Amino acid sequence: MHRLITAIVLMSCFLLPSGCKEPEPIRIGFLGELTTRAAGLSTSGRDGFLLAIEEVNARGGINNRKVEALVQDTHMHKATALHAVRSLVESKVSAIIGPMTSQTAVTVVPEINRARIPMISPTVSTNKLNGLDDYFFRVYYTNAQAATLLAEELSSQEDLSRVAAIYDLSNSAYTENWIRHFQEVLEESGGSLVARIPFDLRSDTLFHDLATEATEAKPQVILILANAIDTAMICQQLTKIGAELPRYATGWSYSDDLIQFGGKSVEGLHIIQSVDLQNPSATMQRFVEAYQERFRSSPNFPALHAYDATRMILAIMEKTTNPQAIREELLKIESFEGLQSDLSLDRYGDLKHPLLHLAHITNGQFIMNE
Repeated sequence: MHRLITAIVLMSCFLLPSGCKEPEPIRIGFLGELTTRAAGLSTSGRDGFLLAIEEVNARGGINNRKVEALVQDTHMHKATALHAVRSLVESKVSAIIGPMTSQTAVTVVPEINRARIPMISPTVSTNKLNGLDDYFFRVYYTNAQAATLLAEELSSQEDLSRVAAIYDLSNSAYTENWIRHFQEVLEESGGSLVARIPFDLRSDTLFHDLATEATEAKPQVILILANAIDTAMICQQLTKIGAELPRYATGWSYSDDLIQFGGKSVEGLHIIQSVDLQNPSATMQRFVEAYQERFRSSPNFPALHAYDATRMILAIMEKTTNPQAIREELLKIESFEGLQSDLSLDRYGDLKHPLLHLAHITNGQFIMNE
C-alpha cells in the first residue's frame, strides 16, 4: 500500500506540471548607489529592505509564495541606473524599492513609468517629482518641507540670517533643488544666501578650498548639502582654518559615518532628521534589535524608511502582485502603520505628514533640539 501511494504521488508530479514544484516566487527589486563614496545611504536602505523580506519569508512568505529580493547597483551613473531598472523589469519584479538619491530618481522615473512598475523611494526628496500622476511614490519628506523648516529657523534669529551653502552637484536634483527653495523662503523671511559653493564628488575636490571660499563670504552660518563623509571632511577643514561658525547639514549627512569621520569637528553641527531611533516604542525597539542582530550594526534613517516602504509593498501583495494593481492600492493608502508614525500618501504618492526635526551632535551623539 505504501508503494502504491508513493507511485501515485510521483505520477501526479509528472502529469501535473505545477503539482510538486514550489510556486513561482514574488520578486521585488531594490535600486541603490552601492559602490560610491556616498554608498552608506544605499547600503543602509538595502539592509532595511532585506530585513523586511527575510521576516516575511520566515513566516512562510505571501500566500505560500516566497519573496525574492533582487538588488541592483546604479553606481550613481545615468546609463548604469537605466540598465539596472531594465534588468529588474526583465526579471518581472512586481515593485521596486528605491532609488536612494534624487538624481537617480529623476533619471529612472520615466523608465518605470513606461514599464508601469511602481517604485517607492525611502529617501528621495527632490521637488521635481512632486505632484505627478506617475508610478513613483515615497515615504520621505520633500525638499520644500525640509528647506522651509530650516530657512524659517535661521531667519528667526538675527545672528543666523546670512548663510553660505556648500553643496554636491553629483546629486544636483537634490542639492540645487533644495538650495533654490531654501533661498526663496530665507529671503522672504529677511535672510540672505551670501554664497553658493558647488563641488562634485565625482571629481577631485579640495575641501580646504571650499571651506575658505565659504568663510570669505562672511556668513553667519555654514550650510552643507553632501553625504556624511564629505560633510565630515568639510567640517574638518572649517575647523582647521578657524572658522568658528554655526554649521547646519541636511538629512543626506545623517549617519554614524558623519561622527566617525568628523570627530570633534562635527561637534555642535545641527542636522535635519526624519527619524527618532531612540523612540522607546516596542515596535521601534524590536526593529532596532532585529537589525542589529542581522547586520551587526545599528540602523539609521535610510534603513528605517526602506523597511517601512518594503513592508508597505508586502502588505499590498497579500492582495495582489500585479504591478498596476499595486500602484492603485498604494494610492488608496490613507494610513499605514510605520515604525515611528502612521504613513499617509496623497493622490500623487507623496508623504502627507512627514516627521521633521532638528538635532545636533554633542559628545559624539545625535541629540534632539529642544
